[in-house]
Order: sequence, then structure tokens, then C-alpha cells
Amino acid sequence: MIRYDKYDKMVWERCKDKITFHLSEKETEIIFYLFFKYEVEILEENDLIKKIVRDRRFKNIKSITTLDENYSLIATEFFCEKFKEFKEKSKEEDISELLDELESYMENITSSFSSFGSGEGYKSHTDPKKKLELTEKLLKNNKLKEFIKILGKFKRMAIKKYKTKIKHFSGEKYSINFGNNLINLLPSEYKNFAEETLFIDLLRRYNENKLLNYKILENNENCGDFVVCLDLSGSMRGNKEIWAKAIALCLMDISLKRNKRYIAILFDDGVRDIKIYEKKVSFDEILDFASVFYGGGTNFEKPLREALKFNGDIVFITDGECEISLEFLEKIREEKQKRRIKIYSICINTKPTVSLKQISDNAITIYELTSKTAEKVFDILI
Repeated sequence: MIRYDKYDKMVWERCKDKITFHLSEKETEIIFYLFFKYEVEILEENDLIKKIVRDRRFKNIKSITTLDENYSLIATEFFCEKFKEFKEKSKEEDISELLDELESYMENITSSFSSFGSGEGYKSHTDPKKKLELTEKLLKNNKLKEFIKILGKFKRMAIKKYKTKIKHFSGEKYSINFGNNLINLLPSEYKNFAEETLFIDLLRRYNENKLLNYKILENNENCGDFVVCLDLSGSMRGNKEIWAKAIALCLMDISLKRNKRYIAILFDDGVRDIKIYEKKVSFDEILDFASVFYGGGTNFEKPLREALKFNGDIVFITDGECEISLEFLEKIREEKQKRRIKIYSICINTKPTVSLKQISDNAITIYELTSKTAEKVFDILI
């Protein structure tokens, strides 16, 4: 048992109807207080509570859930559901593994919805109504739970790639000039800090704007849109849909950070929707993107025709097999050459068709929907 007051009890009574009870109501209530309360005071020794409180991951989880009834509810349901599974497998002693999963899950939730949009990001506070809406959806929708889990993981991976790796996909290139910018010094200049004589010469050249600096130039031949054609036909239902949408949203985040307009063309046997994003994406837009599905057949030509109406590189994500007419193939080749755009095809559980190979600058097949294969995709696209 742990100490709780009238306010804690009031919050629990207000929230408990939203949760599914995988353990007894009393056990679930105590777990909720563990995550919700600012300070946890144990009144009666209990092996499970002691193990939770002493685990190093608990502190990280608490930094997200403390005094936040919505995140506390999400953490409580996740913990109780997993603990019940662990008990059924006689693994209830392994609390560290459970808390490791919970820590990762809560980090995924907070990161998935916190920083979409352009710029370097900024501190913000989630609208309580929006957080409540997310809580209710997460507690009731297993598909959304899995989507958030994957999105958070992929998003951190994509941002890391974006920050640490220079790729020519966006048309960036170096030039070298003279200046006094110490941030953009060429590596060959660093040796001049190590010796007094050379350092004096470096200071002289600094005052004369004669240090060797590098500069990143934008390639104006390809500074337009970023277009993603996303297959939402019937065969994409399940893990393939979740994985593909998570990849698409990560690419959206990076595209907007580069100040490029992001175009999402959603298709099955026809183009069902075209979504255009030019600035920070709202909570409702992310949920809408995650939830929409169509389920028809597959047609490649219609979404590609729409994609060519925009000015930018194209990413085509599909698990289908569909050929493209010779007439349209020739049109795509002409447009690619004239506008110097690239097409990247990501084929899930299927090899690219002859048509896709002919129009793609890079066509890859993904057989396992894992972090490793997502990293392979980001290596090519970011």
C-alpha cells in the first residue's frame, strides 16, 4: 500500500472509467498512484512496489507521468496489461524488462506528437483537451498504440540521420571561400590552434577574413516539394500500413525541417486524397493521417500522374504489383530529365515491377518491417 490523499483519490475516480482492468481494481489504483503522485511513500511493504520504485527506469517514466493524469493512465494500462502477460508466462519477477518496455513506450508517445514541423523545435505545452483525446484513443485503439510505438522509434532514428549525415538527396553541396567564421572552418585549419606561431598567423588571417571556410549551398535545381505516394490498398492492411505511415510521417518531419513543402498522395485503385503540408503539423492532422485507410485495389499510374503535377522528388511506397503504360513511362522519363527530379520506390514484401525499376533512381524491397530496414530507407532518403 502507498499513501494517497483526497486529491489523488478524486483524480483516480474521475479517470478510472477510461481504463481496461487487466488486474483487480485495487491493484490498478495503486499502480496509478505510483505513476501519478509527486512523491511515493510506501506504507506497507510489497515486493512488487519495491522493485518498481527501485528500478532506474521508474525515475525516467515518472518524469513523464508525475501529476499528469492522462500519461499516468496510459502508463498504468500498459504496465497492468504487460504484468498480466508476464504472470501468465511465470515472468512476473522480471520487472526490469517490463519497465524497460514501458519507458520506451512512454518516450515514443511524447516524442511522436511533440516536434513535428519546421525549424529547430521549441518548448511547448500540450493542450489538455488534446492530450485527453490522445489518451482515450490510445486506451481503446490497439492499432494506434502500435503506430505510436513505431513512429516514436523511427522518428528519433530519422532525426539522428538528418542531424549527423550530409546527403546529396536534398541538393546540398560544399564550396570553399575565405572568411572568419570559426564554426565553418575547414579541418585543415584546426592544426593552427596547436602551435603558438601558427596560432598567431591564424589570428592575423582571422582579422583579415582570410581563414579557409566551407559553405553549404542550396542546389536550386531541386529546391521544390517532397512528394510521397502511399499505397493504402487492401493488401497493406495491418503491420505494413502502420510501418509505411510511420516512415511517411518521419519523412514529413524532415521535409518540413528543410523548409520543403510535403505532399502526401494516398491511393489504392485511384487517388483518394492529396494532403499538402507547409508548416508545423497539428495533433489532429497526425491522428487523421494515422487513422485513414481505403482498402481497394492497386493502381500505380494515377498517383504518379498526380505526383508529377508537383515539383520535387517522389517516394513511392507500395506492396502491390502493377504495370505502367509505355506512353506514361516515356512521359515520366521526360519529366525526370527536364526537371531533374528523382523517384525512389520502397516495395514491401514484393519486388519492384519492371515499370517501377525503369522509372526509379533507387528501388528497394523490404521483407522485414524492422528498425534495421527503416534505417536502410532513411540512409537512402535523408
